[in-house]
Amino acid sequence: MSRQGVSQKKRVAKIRKRIITIAVICIIVAAGGFGLWRYSLRNNVSAEIVTTYYAEAITYGDVDSTISGSGTLTPVTNEVLSTENPCTVDEVNVAVGDTVKEGDVIAVVTQTVSTSVIDETTMEMSEETEEEEVEITAPCDGLVTELPVAEGDSLEAGGEIAIVLGTETGFTVSLSVDETEIANVAIGQEAMVTIDAVDGEYTGEVTNLSYNGSSNGSTTAYQLTVTIDYEEGIYSGMSAATEIVIESSGDGLLVPVDAVHTSGDDSYVYLAPSDAEEGTEYDEDELDLDDLTQVTVTTDMSDGSYIMIESDELAEGDLIIMSEVTTTATTSDDDDDSGFGGGFGGGGGGMDFGDMDFSNMDFSNMPQMGEQ
Repeated sequence: MSRQGVSQKKRVAKIRKRIITIAVICIIVAAGGFGLWRYSLRNNVSAEIVTTYYAEAITYGDVDSTISGSGTLTPVTNEVLSTENPCTVDEVNVAVGDTVKEGDVIAVVTQTVSTSVIDETTMEMSEETEEEEVEITAPCDGLVTELPVAEGDSLEAGGEIAIVLGTETGFTVSLSVDETEIANVAIGQEAMVTIDAVDGEYTGEVTNLSYNGSSNGSTTAYQLTVTIDYEEGIYSGMSAATEIVIESSGDGLLVPVDAVHTSGDDSYVYLAPSDAEEGTEYDEDELDLDDLTQVTVTTDMSDGSYIMIESDELAEGDLIIMSEVTTTATTSDDDDDSGFGGGFGGGGGGMDFGDMDFSNMDFSNMPQMGEQ
């Protein structure tokens, strides 16, 4: 065979290898894509939107426009009792948690007092020390919240003996007010305070209002202080929520905000079927809104949950229809645990390559693209 023929034969062989390489790569890519497709099918997530209707009674009452905020309680009076001179604690007459009256003796200490004395003969000054007994008394009616000393303790000058929380002056809580609402707040205005750790609601009042606002770039906020009386079981640092009524609607018919529908400039509610009772529920296919009576209403103030309405056709206790929309998500999985379609030539729905045998193929020795 001529040299030219041998060269041509080699080129043909190389081209054949390239074709095989490309084919194998395509098969691998196809198998991976097929496996990913099967995986997405096995882990398919579907969502279902369900609407439920129920009958709700119209109520009678009022709604308020409020300002609310939260913070922590700070005692108005929190007296720290300490000694002016070095001392020894002789008596401790109270315990943490005890209530005291103004003037009650909390502890008795012996202080070492230094005085300067001038010798009249030499006119020289010297220091003399003496001991004196001192009673540490409650500066106000209050509650002993800290007592870090015991009988026999020695204290340096300024050593803390007790802390008394004043029970006559109560607590304050601060909150921020937006610039659009500050004009509706005034000192002396009533405020309702709820405390997370204590049941019940407490009435307070606005006792301080700062007109120097702080800006965050887009809005300006102002600080106000609400004061409440001391109650047993309320302590410094407790979390508190504050609400101030800035406008009240007066009494009238109230419905949930979601019960009111709008069409253009008109607002309306749906009357419940005549056989409905308060709390009756209907599945989506059990109730057709087009079959229900629409009653046009005039809306007034709202607190975000309820809205006041006016209508000559409605009265307290009438039943209207509310709707509740819920979404449920489900994931479907089949019984095939194989990764990507079951692999080459295998079961589990994988791709079948028939009699082709790749076991002896060495991919590292395949010719590179562009090789001549």
